[in-house]
This record gives sequence, C-alpha cells and structure tokens, in this order.
Amino acid sequence: MSALAVEAPAAPPEWDGRLVVRAAGRPLLHVASEGVTAPAVPMFTVPLECQPDAELAPGVRPWDGPVTESSICLACRRSLRGEPEPKGPRLVPAGAVEELPVPASDPDRRGRHLQTVPDPVMYAEAELPAEHGGRPVTWSRWTAAPVITHHDPSCEWCGDPGPGEMAGGRQGSPMSWTDPLRRYIAYRCTACQEMTAYEQVGGDLKTIAHHKSRAPKDCNR
Repeated sequence: MSALAVEAPAAPPEWDGRLVVRAAGRPLLHVASEGVTAPAVPMFTVPLECQPDAELAPGVRPWDGPVTESSICLACRRSLRGEPEPKGPRLVPAGAVEELPVPASDPDRRGRHLQTVPDPVMYAEAELPAEHGGRPVTWSRWTAAPVITHHDPSCEWCGDPGPGEMAGGRQGSPMSWTDPLRRYIAYRCTACQEMTAYEQVGGDLKTIAHHKSRAPKDCNR
C-alpha cells in the first residue's frame, strides 16, 4: 500500500477579493472598505479598513501590482483580523507628580535565574629585584609607561591593551671606582603583573629579572 499525501489548500489572504489601494506618494498599501470601487484616478474619499471615515482617509489610487502581507498597512491588517488597537501611551499633564510603584518587600524570585558576576581577578604585585650582582638597587615608584608611536603597548602575555607601568633603578655612584653607577629599568603589566627588569648597558637592555604572570594566556584579549 502507498500513502497519498493530501495537501490542504492554503487559506486565502484577508484582502482576497477586496480592493487594494496605494497611498498617494507612499509605497504603503491599504485595503479599501468592503464593496468600495475606486476610480482610476487618485481619490481622497475612499474609506479604508484603517480609516472608515472617508473624509479623513488619505488620498489613494487603485493598485494592481503584487501584494504581500508586509506591504499592507498594519492597521488595515489588524482591522481585517478583528484584532484590537494597541493601547497608546498615557499622557501625563505637565507638572503633574506621579508616585513611582513601590517594589514588594519580598519579591517572588521563583523561576528567575540569578547570575553572580565575579569580581575581577587580582594578582600579586610583581616585586622588583632588591639587588643585582651582590649590590643593592634603588628603584623609583611605578609610573605609567609612555606610549611610543608604532609600538603596540598591549601585554604580550595576557593581551591587556595597556599601557603598563615602568620604574627606574640605579646602583652605585658615578664618583666611585669600586661601585660604579649602573642604571636599570623595569616594565610590568598592571593587569596580570608580568614584569621584566633590565640593566642599561650602553644602548642595549640586558634582562636581569623576570616575574612570570599567574594569569592564563591571552585572558584579557
């Protein structure tokens, strides 16, 4: 045995057999009141589903082109389906004082899914090396690192857009032969605390310390 699929005929649209007109100067289509026949010229006295009073109806002309539901006036569609008009906003006189609704003292939260937003993760501040080569290093306070043109200030580890912070250090004295002056510089990410300290050797930077971040890789990208 074979099963035969019987397709039910599609229901005709609400405007089937009715006069569809187009508003003058606008692409919006309207459905004329039942039994109305409009002349072939634009008229201002054609009652519409959305405006039964012909004296207030807009100027229209007959439309013989394609008709889709989206092209017909929304008010006309509501009228054809017998749907009520939506409630308009309630006008409040100027200067009137209204009391706001008081929330319930114990609101019913059944069925609601509350989600707690966790606090941002804070990492321990990176420590600068207190000494290098057996001699103490004096560091300045951390300050915002300058933004250099054509240089990406984002953190290479966590991806924080930056800029991070920098600190300068010094060791020895320019007047001493046994403990000559040495300069240091350090950079750190304020988000994940990835930090590297360098010694300035001429025009180069030599790494002397590195504080590895505990943050996940690319966590701030």
